[in-house]
Amino acid sequence: MMMNRILKLLTVILLMTLTPVHTYAQSASEAYNKGVALMNKGDYQGAIASFKASMAINKSAANVKKCNAQITKCNRLAKKKATTAEAPKKTPQKTLTVSANKIVFEASPEQTKVIGIETQPESNDWIANVASEHESWCKLAKSMDGKELRITCLPSSSTLSRITGITVIYDQTTKFIQLTQKGKKPQLTALTNNVKLNKRKGGTKQVAISCNSDTLYADNKNWQLYKYPDWCEIYVTSGNELTVKADKLTKEHPDFKNGRSGDIILRSQDQECIIHVDQK
Repeated sequence: MMMNRILKLLTVILLMTLTPVHTYAQSASEAYNKGVALMNKGDYQGAIASFKASMAINKSAANVKKCNAQITKCNRLAKKKATTAEAPKKTPQKTLTVSANKIVFEASPEQTKVIGIETQPESNDWIANVASEHESWCKLAKSMDGKELRITCLPSSSTLSRITGITVIYDQTTKFIQLTQKGKKPQLTALTNNVKLNKRKGGTKQVAISCNSDTLYADNKNWQLYKYPDWCEIYVTSGNELTVKADKLTKEHPDFKNGRSGDIILRSQDQECIIHVDQK
């Protein structure tokens, strides 16, 4: 009996001795594993606290070495994270590109032309303007997707070109498009393009001139005398009329036998009118 009691007492003492060791080892391992989980989530301070708790529970050289290695790793990752967070984020540079910086329209008919618009980063947040004094004949419209600028010019009744500028603005970038609309072709005509003068008597002839040019020259005329034969006298009246005068040819004159001829040339802008003069 006494022996059985001694055996039971020894068994209880042994169990009491082993249980704290088992609990001690299990708590250190749980603290370590918790530290690894927190480190993987990016909670480096929490992970370091768990590793230190594991070392406090299990002071064995192997556990201390393992925990210190993880603490060093946590400190390195935390420093890298802080450096990345402090680095200023780069703002994407905004750019604006237009497909053409010059565009030309005819005087008529009404016409619409398209300019391609490209922004980086891609955006519909740009505006286009034309000088207010030209809005009556130049119309602007943005496409729904913001990738095109549609420019419409109404017909022009003038023989002169008209020019305006279009500004496209995106953020702090501005592009300029020069727009030119040609004038309508001027009409310069004479009532007759052939003037005949008497050889023996000479004389004068009047020729009516018609011109719709918007360009003004001397005496507020919209056409000008550019060239004429040196044997003629040319007078331009206050109205649109040209007077051609030539002296008679005598028998002693070198041109008496064959007579003489030449051209009167009138100009307005880029148009010419030629009147042929004969004295034969």
